[in-house]
Amino acid sequence: KSEKFTGPVLMVAASDTSPGLRYVTPCGTHDPIVCMQWGRRRWLIVSTMEKNRALRADPAARVMTPDMVQGKREKKRNVSGWALGLLRKLRVRSVTVAADFPIGVARELEQGGIRVGVARGGLFPRRAIKTARELRSIAEAQRAAVAGVKTAVVLLRAARIGRGGILHHGGKPLTAEHVRRAIHRTLLDHDCFGTDTIVAGGAQGADPHCAGAGPLRAGQPIVLDIFPRSFTTGYWGDITRTVIKGATPSEWRRMLAGVRAAQAKALACLRPGARCGDVHAAAAAELERRGYKFRIIRGRPAGFIHGTGHGVGLEIHEAPYLGHGQAVRLKPGNVVTVEPGLYYPGRGGVRIEDLVVVTRRGWRCLATCPTLIRIP
Repeated sequence: KSEKFTGPVLMVAASDTSPGLRYVTPCGTHDPIVCMQWGRRRWLIVSTMEKNRALRADPAARVMTPDMVQGKREKKRNVSGWALGLLRKLRVRSVTVAADFPIGVARELEQGGIRVGVARGGLFPRRAIKTARELRSIAEAQRAAVAGVKTAVVLLRAARIGRGGILHHGGKPLTAEHVRRAIHRTLLDHDCFGTDTIVAGGAQGADPHCAGAGPLRAGQPIVLDIFPRSFTTGYWGDITRTVIKGATPSEWRRMLAGVRAAQAKALACLRPGARCGDVHAAAAAELERRGYKFRIIRGRPAGFIHGTGHGVGLEIHEAPYLGHGQAVRLKPGNVVTVEPGLYYPGRGGVRIEDLVVVTRRGWRCLATCPTLIRIP
């Protein structure tokens, strides 16, 4: 997985917080370690306690412990000292790091005579092109997301419509929190975990990232946005469905149809060589054609207020981005969400999202789920 860099690339991080580290080594860590990639060679500095596990996880790497690299000149028993010790041992005088590299470590390296250069566009741009193995991992996470949608729909279908349109389940009001817990249990059954899962009913859905809280009601859109991460691979899935329990008012039927049509227009543009900005423009134009123009209402944005999609992999939001003016061209192996939406403060929102991979001739959905879900 070497990139264009001819010199050494340095990472000081934990794999559960550093997609780049997880990309180059299967050695999973919760505590920071030092990893240097130089062409096809790789060095890992881990604590003595972690050495045996690191050797098993990444036999291609040269696994070392701090005592193997730190001498009298590297007195600090921390990752800065580990990194400086490794670089001096290998007589490395300059390294390339990511933009989010710890500034404290960078300064200590510079004080130790190491030139630290920051990579433009990320350390490993090829992360945007997924391998067959990566596609399988993402598809597994996406199937977990679809299962989460099905769990929520089962709950909503079984719910009874009570006074004021409040939904009840098991003799109690059915809340966003209750549905979210059920979704998370389903994700765990698929060896995934959910964070900030969205179950936003009514006016809460006007904020695309509102997690949602309180009782859910009939006749109002409920935005379900589920983005699980696999415990074993670290890859993410991402899906959104907007559902309505009971009779659907004509206003929301029109909006759902508009968002569905906008998604279809965007998908029709997805192919190798297509500009990311053009994909977004196609979705936005369809919504405008139907009368849904972006505008400001009492100081708050309304209509289609975000990009059409983003890449998904070891990060839930990564390159490429399907947004306004994005000149990057799509390539086979790009995995992106396609998620147009409409949002109106005080009323609610509608969003439909699917996860697809760009193929040589177009695109392929990584896990299927009904687009419009009717819940009587």
